[in-house]
Amino acid sequence: MHRSQKNTRTWFYSIVFALSCAARAEDASSDLTTVPFEKLLQTEVITASRLAKQVSDSPSAVVIVTSDDIRTYGYRTLADVINSMRGLYTTSDRRYAYLGGRGFGSPGDYTGRIMLLIDGNVSQDNIYNQAFIDNSGLLDMELIDRVEYVPGTGSVTYGNNALLGIINVITKKGEDFDSAQASVERFSFGGEKTRFTVGKKLDNGYSFLVSASHLHSDGQNLYFPYFAAIGEHGGQESGQDYETADRYFAKLDHDGLTIETAGVWRTKASPLPKKEGAFDLPYAVNDVSKSSSLTYDMDLGKNLKSSSHLYYGLYEDRALREYGTPDPIEQYRKNRNKGQWWGVDQKFVSTAFHDHILVFGGEFRNDFQQRLSSAALAPDQHISFLYDDSPFNNKTYSLYGTDEYTVNSVLTTNIGIRLDKPDARDCSLTPCDVYAHKAAWSPRAAFTLALDDVTTLKGSFSKAFRIPNASEVSGPTDDNLLRPEHVDATEFVLQRELSPTSRVVGSVYHDVLTDQYYVSSTSGTGVYNGASKANGLEMQYDNIWDDGMQLRSSVALQHATDPEGKRLVNSPRVLAKLNLGLPVLAHAAQMGFETQYMGPRPAMPITDDNNIVIREGRSVGGATLFNWTLSSTRSWNGLSASFSVKNVFDHRYEVPAATVRVADNGAVLDTIQMDGRSFWLQLNYAFWR
Repeated sequence: MHRSQKNTRTWFYSIVFALSCAARAEDASSDLTTVPFEKLLQTEVITASRLAKQVSDSPSAVVIVTSDDIRTYGYRTLADVINSMRGLYTTSDRRYAYLGGRGFGSPGDYTGRIMLLIDGNVSQDNIYNQAFIDNSGLLDMELIDRVEYVPGTGSVTYGNNALLGIINVITKKGEDFDSAQASVERFSFGGEKTRFTVGKKLDNGYSFLVSASHLHSDGQNLYFPYFAAIGEHGGQESGQDYETADRYFAKLDHDGLTIETAGVWRTKASPLPKKEGAFDLPYAVNDVSKSSSLTYDMDLGKNLKSSSHLYYGLYEDRALREYGTPDPIEQYRKNRNKGQWWGVDQKFVSTAFHDHILVFGGEFRNDFQQRLSSAALAPDQHISFLYDDSPFNNKTYSLYGTDEYTVNSVLTTNIGIRLDKPDARDCSLTPCDVYAHKAAWSPRAAFTLALDDVTTLKGSFSKAFRIPNASEVSGPTDDNLLRPEHVDATEFVLQRELSPTSRVVGSVYHDVLTDQYYVSSTSGTGVYNGASKANGLEMQYDNIWDDGMQLRSSVALQHATDPEGKRLVNSPRVLAKLNLGLPVLAHAAQMGFETQYMGPRPAMPITDDNNIVIREGRSVGGATLFNWTLSSTRSWNGLSASFSVKNVFDHRYEVPAATVRVADNGAVLDTIQMDGRSFWLQLNYAFWR
């Protein structure tokens, strides 16, 4: 039988099996269709101040995606979750997914400007400051309890790099599984994944969760008109889109103590070579990330609580690429970039003063290893020689404090400030060169005004900063690059509860980023010329009906410009999203419909060898995607299933590329084609309950 016929038949039987599991569901486990909206409003938002608060009290327009949402809409990565959130979007170069929001999302920008946390622990590496939101991330989606997005600056709480928002991923506990669970997945392009998870709360109060998974995908054979136009293999690429990922996660909870550890090894082949590479030759990114943390919360008295947090992280970049021209000394080049860090954060929460909640403390972070290096490999992949190491390190000392004051039943204010004192050094020469040492102040003033019983007005004014990361410092030699980047942010939020199960939220914001390293399009040199600005309007409407149907919809209008007043690359002016969940088969299953629209946005401009713009980037057309998921809400003898179709109508769309290629014959490669229709099936089996 032809392979495509076998695959079609496999998908057919798999869908029938998934539907039968849902229809025969008999277990009395929790029904995903009955999530009261008022309970959502009471969900704890740890991110907002690392202090348990209600969503309605947060000084920002918080967005929450729960584990129920993840299953209802078939989200397989954090990028999927982020794409469903108001005002956020992602871009892929078929190596990584990159996070963008509020108009800022330059293709290939590792740093982003939105901080990603896992249980309050910063997950970004200390080489690129990259947020890993695809299969390079630390977590399987089944381990996530909820994902919180708090727009606006977060430097008062988290310091460096929290410029435009915070995304905090809250993981599940052992009792959320209360079983041993085996999972098998099959998805398009030769994809498969297996996972085994054990979670339980013991009689002595200890709760543990242990999980491991393996993912493999053959990927696609792709066609690139640009390479066809320049005579490279007819534009056909084969075997250079594969991916593998191995993960582990463990968590222990008991009486205020939480210990976590996680790790991921991921390899992703890239169909697009580096400029010095050749088309259809191996180029694969290899990433290793590990994270461990210990948190202990305790009461020091009636009005004083303590939260102690100790953490460690590791990241390695082992990317390997082959050059097109045979070279007995350097046929390949392999990255040997490695970063390690540890830190401690001690926080106190006091309610000793009437109508005041004081949060204060200090943090020390030691980025003791930030090494950028690469090796030249002979054809047998033995090391011929090493390129010079670029070692960096940084120690950051921080103090912070906030005061939330309930003036009366109508008005609440929140004032906060954080002081960060970095000691960042470039040790490629002796003695080490200090490139960031000035103290950075991050103030914030916010208010919440109850206009009536169901209407709330919020406002915030804040500043945040980002020091250059090791990768940036090791690049251009312009001293201006060593200056920290700053943002001044203003935001107003209006929230109205239309009923106990519905609400509407609207926000307007104005962000100004200054001290950016910017290459002028007229001179081609690195300069500080003005500031990047973003203005936006966002609205969201949520509702849950008595029969279990739920709706989440949002629209974001944004306008972001660079220091020369030009529209930012890959910055869509319109983002619109709609999620609809429907109970089916007598509430034995849930059907999720999702529509996402991203408006047109500029591609990268075409420049000459001196970085002077020859032609502005063309407009990349907008894209509307439709996704569909069917998932069982109860298990049948321990078995549950979920099935998704992404990009149902097989819409062919493209995103701006990070690097523009221009051939002598005029051919241009400035966009990357994204996937068409794809399928995904998951079967879970719980061994005990």
